[in-house]
Amino acid sequence: MVFINRSVTEISEVDYPMVQNGGYYAPENCRSRHKVAIIVPYRNRKENLAVFITSMHPFLMKQKLEYRIFIVEQKGTELFNRGRLFNAGYLEVRKYGNWKCVVFHDVDLLPLDERILYSCPLWPRHMCGTVVEVKNPSFRTLFGGVSAMIPQHFEKVNGFSNVYWGWGGEDNDLFWRIRAVGLPIVRYNKLIAKYTSLQHEKSKPNTLRYNLLQGFARRFLRDGLTTLEYVVDKVILHHLYTHLMLDLNPRKINITKMMLEASRWK
Repeated sequence: MVFINRSVTEISEVDYPMVQNGGYYAPENCRSRHKVAIIVPYRNRKENLAVFITSMHPFLMKQKLEYRIFIVEQKGTELFNRGRLFNAGYLEVRKYGNWKCVVFHDVDLLPLDERILYSCPLWPRHMCGTVVEVKNPSFRTLFGGVSAMIPQHFEKVNGFSNVYWGWGGEDNDLFWRIRAVGLPIVRYNKLIAKYTSLQHEKSKPNTLRYNLLQGFARRFLRDGLTTLEYVVDKVILHHLYTHLMLDLNPRKINITKMMLEASRWK
């Protein structure tokens, strides 16, 4: 079992001197077979971020990975769009290295078992099999929380959908995209793949998520990485992570209208 220090409130810039600026680490005594980009969508979770960063570095270093942690923050006050953040984060992290795989990771989830490997998977991998705080979870059509994909597979499904503003739906949509292109999804045994959820305020649900899910098959080849619009507002290289501030709606399109139109695509 992994110990999580939940009392951390600030990220120390002097911890983990072996980590290079921007949250990059590579083992000194070997060449890692796995070069991993960790992408974390973020907004207003300062306490969660401190616990996440200080917990994940020692966890990942033990696995002798070459990795870098990217915190992708949504600028402004519009409804949170996790899928767009992941898509934009994916396109941006390619500027920082030739990553063999990408882990899409929520900031409030932390692994509890050292047997959960953040190595690059052969097939899309849903990492988060069990959240210990959730009773009777159902993950049959879920690919959320924490997941890993190689770039070829993520691009084959055209990434996440861009149209889910508000909580919920984008991870289920990705699950069906993966199935639609004929890729299998692998998971660790739930007795191993245990995560804990850090306390946080619940986000506002997306009331149109079920309508959008019904039409995913009509949209997914023209709604995703290939149609994403965003602007990088700023980049800050902290010691333990790279912080990307992103404007996900640079043309200021009405997001409710955007979702309604997407749900009617033929």
